Amino acid sequence: FAPVFEGGDAALGALVNAAQARDPFYEEIRAKHLRLPEHLEQRVFEDMRNIIADAQTPYDQACAILRHLQRYYRYSLSPVAPPENQDFVTYFLYVGKEGYCTYYASAMTVLCRMAGLPARYVEGFLAQPDGSGFAYVTGRNAHAWTEVYFEGFGWVPFDPTPVQQNLD
Repeated sequence: FAPVFEGGDAALGALVNAAQARDPFYEEIRAKHLRLPEHLEQRVFEDMRNIIADAQTPYDQACAILRHLQRYYRYSLSPVAPPENQDFVTYFLYVGKEGYCTYYASAMTVLCRMAGLPARYVEGFLAQPDGSGFAYVTGRNAHAWTEVYFEGFGWVPFDPTPVQQNLD
């Protein structure tokens, strides 16, 4: 089995921060994965700067965004949907303040890009093996997270969705 790395771990941060390899893909990845919609409000940029103010490295910045989302927003499988004329992420951050994985991953991706961290929104399945070592994957295992690219290291998954307990 290959080890599974997930953003937020201090030991992984040490590896990411130590990566000094020349990265021939970095500029191309930055160009593609820093794009943002033009309609984002200035207050989102200002709040992002406050969230990462004490972070010393790009990895620390991503971790600060992850912790902020997990700390200040509530997990819900039935959040109020944003109006069609309002930005999804802005509505989540300032009005709804609750949601499920799609909300958290969208917000983290946007905040990372605002911070200059190449990031992408990812959807897939979260498979957790049972006692026998098998994982039965169904639609209930669908999940979304963010991946952040660190120069010289590569893509690292970050799951900003707080751990949920029996909210079905």
